[in-house]
Amino acid sequence: MKKIIVAIISIVLIFLWLTRYYILNNGFAVHGIYPERVCKMHETIEFGENKSYNLIEQPGYYISLESARIVDANDYLEELNMTSDQFEYLSEKYLELTLTVSNEGDYPDGITFYGFPVIGNNWYTFYDNQVTACINPFFENNFEAAHRCSVSKGSSATVKIAYNLYEDLFLPNQWNNIEKEDMWLWVTIMPVDTKVKIEL
Repeated sequence: MKKIIVAIISIVLIFLWLTRYYILNNGFAVHGIYPERVCKMHETIEFGENKSYNLIEQPGYYISLESARIVDANDYLEELNMTSDQFEYLSEKYLELTLTVSNEGDYPDGITFYGFPVIGNNWYTFYDNQVTACINPFFENNFEAAHRCSVSKGSSATVKIAYNLYEDLFLPNQWNNIEKEDMWLWVTIMPVDTKVKIEL
């Protein structure tokens, strides 16, 4: 009988502790060590001393996510008037993000596309440099050059970034409803963890 009473008291204490943890931590999610900021599309984000995913600072630069769409690879090829054999590889679909990039500083290297992965609730993806080169006229289809975007001080430019969407990255029900997936552009990782909620 004594063991049963101890077990009941232990279960009650564990339940109370879990309830308190849930309330204080807004759920059971794992939280990062840096303050989080979730932005909306069209909101201007300043890099300042913040570092992106590849741990690079891009001081003086600002970005704003202006639009997003999902495109089938075949539709992209038709739009670009190109064929699949002109690319090393193609994913089944692409997430195309259009950014406005502004520069108010003297950082010479601009923004690096690899520093901005797109993440979902249980998946992530990076950009495709070849397709990105083709959808921006200033790269002139130079696949090796499509890694960053530099803007003259005091000016801004529009750039499109194409992200790979491979069917293997997703569960079947996710892939079939990819347009309804929650997804974010991960802009900076530290000292502020900044993401932009993508709305298609």
